[in-house]
Amino acid sequence: MIDLNEIIEGLEYVNGCPDENVYYNTETKEVFYPDDLEYGEDDENLYEVMEKSIKLPSKYEINEYGMMQEFIETIENDLIYNKLLSAINGRGTFRRFKDTCIDLDIIDDWYKFRDEKYREIAINWCKENNIKFKE
Repeated sequence: MIDLNEIIEGLEYVNGCPDENVYYNTETKEVFYPDDLEYGEDDENLYEVMEKSIKLPSKYEINEYGMMQEFIETIENDLIYNKLLSAINGRGTFRRFKDTCIDLDIIDDWYKFRDEKYREIAINWCKENNIKFKE
């Protein structure tokens, strides 16, 4: 059984490092990062580790941009709604969205919403892969 927070931390890592993957080893029941693997390990050992592992969702499967869109849809105040909608267009979307949330004093609401979405993704991933977890 794995602590759900370990899966969530892995998802957050993946989201911050788009070229990286995080894995769950079904034998050791642990989340591990690519840096955890010894570069000196022989190919056979590495193959065994990877064969017993399941990749956590990728940055694109997590889709934090989609989370921002969903969050905006929960906003009832038209002024705030429109400012956030404007913030997610063009280059620099993630930084501009966060800065706008800070300026509008709703950053805590965003983080709470985002954390719940990560939790949902982690739970669904565990269920899809028959992995027992504790909250």
